[in-house]
Amino acid sequence: MKTILIHMPSLSGSGVFNAEARDSYFQPFIYLREKLRLIGYKLEMSDGHSLENCAWVWFFDAESIVTKKGFAKCKGVVKSIVKKQRNRNLYRECLEEGMDKKMVLFLWEPPSVSPGNWDQELHKLFPRIFTWNDNYVDGCKIIKMNIPQPSQFPSMPKIAFENQKLLVNISTNRFSRHPRELYSARRASIRHFEQTHPENFDLYGIGWNSPVNILETILPLKRRIYPSYQGTVQNKWDVLPKYRFSICYENIHGEPGYVTEKIFDSMRANCVPIYWGAPNIADYVDTGAFVDRREFRTNFELESYLVNMNEKEYTHYLDNIQYYLNGNRFKKFLPENFADTIIRALEL
Repeated sequence: MKTILIHMPSLSGSGVFNAEARDSYFQPFIYLREKLRLIGYKLEMSDGHSLENCAWVWFFDAESIVTKKGFAKCKGVVKSIVKKQRNRNLYRECLEEGMDKKMVLFLWEPPSVSPGNWDQELHKLFPRIFTWNDNYVDGCKIIKMNIPQPSQFPSMPKIAFENQKLLVNISTNRFSRHPRELYSARRASIRHFEQTHPENFDLYGIGWNSPVNILETILPLKRRIYPSYQGTVQNKWDVLPKYRFSICYENIHGEPGYVTEKIFDSMRANCVPIYWGAPNIADYVDTGAFVDRREFRTNFELESYLVNMNEKEYTHYLDNIQYYLNGNRFKKFLPENFADTIIRALEL
């Protein structure tokens, strides 16, 4: 049985095959691993594996690439990843073993997270690339890949409209200098609703009441506390059904095809998403199944729309969500399509 290696230095141990990950996030990779096993391939993380009997090596994001010139192609590599990378230059190993035609690059993270992903010089290093970015897909070298969602999702409790809180946000508190980042917009919405509806808005996630810089570490009084913060959650589905709406802003706006788990986690938990991100979201998700944040100039306008929505109007959103989730459009994001796309493109 030939081996396919996944090189993702930011993850160690079980990596993308961790069945205990939050929200079953890695279930599509577990499905892909089993699908490949059935056709004669063993899919493994690269940790501790040689290139002997290796059919392909899959590199995920610019941070996984070390060229002969060092880290020049990886703009924005965090120190922890760089340190891990120094232990092994798998890209160079592949070149030395004559596997230059058997390397694949997956462009997973957007420019606000991994700027180096979109360096044209990096793309020249690989014969085949998979990405969600519609602007780059050519159907030949660069293949369209939707960010996959788990097929497994538990049954959700039905909570009466009058017993649900208005709004929730579940995310990690992140920062970016990219001009189209949405982290700051997310924080602005959080601040707005925790001030205007403190009894009806909750915040969950990582890093919200922690120091974000050296000054806040040295001077705790400088830290901007979020009074709406309720802590972390293991799975979003344990929390989302208790709320009518969920803030689902992507990490960046203006990237066509960049549709992540945020909107789907909310929809599958019977919570109407407030979406902002991919400009062509209507190409992927029915417009009646989410609230489009772009339609509101301010958080005050958004607040008015949410607060004044009656139960009949809200139920219409939920009906549209179920129609979408049961249809063919959503199937394009499930593990089966993820696996078939890769297997077909690489002729496995």
